[in-house]
Amino acid sequence: MATYSGCIRSEAIQMNTWIQVATPDGIRRGDKPCKVIYMLHGTTGNSMDWIRYTMLPWYACEHNVVFVIPEIGNTWGRNIPDRGNFFNYIVDELPAIMGGMFNISDKREDVAIMGNSAGAFAAMKCALLRPELFGLCGAFSTASVYLDKYLDSLRCQKPEEMENPHLRSVYGPNLEYTGEDVLLRLAEKVNSQPVKPQIYMTIGKQDFLYEANQAFNQEMAKLSFDYTYETWEGKHDWYFWDKSIKKALDRYYPIS
Repeated sequence: MATYSGCIRSEAIQMNTWIQVATPDGIRRGDKPCKVIYMLHGTTGNSMDWIRYTMLPWYACEHNVVFVIPEIGNTWGRNIPDRGNFFNYIVDELPAIMGGMFNISDKREDVAIMGNSAGAFAAMKCALLRPELFGLCGAFSTASVYLDKYLDSLRCQKPEEMENPHLRSVYGPNLEYTGEDVLLRLAEKVNSQPVKPQIYMTIGKQDFLYEANQAFNQEMAKLSFDYTYETWEGKHDWYFWDKSIKKALDRYYPIS
């Protein structure tokens, strides 16, 4: 297995930012470009999480895929005024930079985006807003599948008692969202289009997000996506997310 840690310059977010990359062994100049998966971390995580807490570097070799893990902070994959255009960084700038550095494919069927918790929300948003770029989306323990309702409920709470005050730095002091922040609305819009990503979602039965994900699954099942939803015993933790990424790889990137 091979892993790389480095810093790149992003114009979209106007800063130098860290990335982690895991690649299969033995890649040589002239080889066929590898399939690539962009992995997004959660609200309180960083770009090292998937490398540190899972078997992801080994999975890169086993399934012959390159993983690219950007640093996205507590942004939920949004373009945030005065903080940076993180959505554009993830879907536009990062693939262009990585394509110049690593032998990865840019064919839609070879490009996936996945994540855990808030990173799963961001992955879904990216895939649904840019279905022409991503052939597959993996969303593990997706946070705030009904973000509009959640922000509405937070707005009714007293500031000093707010359940998730850190969301103010993402959605502003008034917790304002747009149609591009509502996953079901995005899915319904893409549903009528000829090109849409495959979607693979997982949630642990002991996860505090289980009921919301169950309800979301019922709505997604009504649409015409190539959509798979799996649950098993598990919490909102890296044991579950490691198993989730392995299940996704076994399903969509079978070992030859």
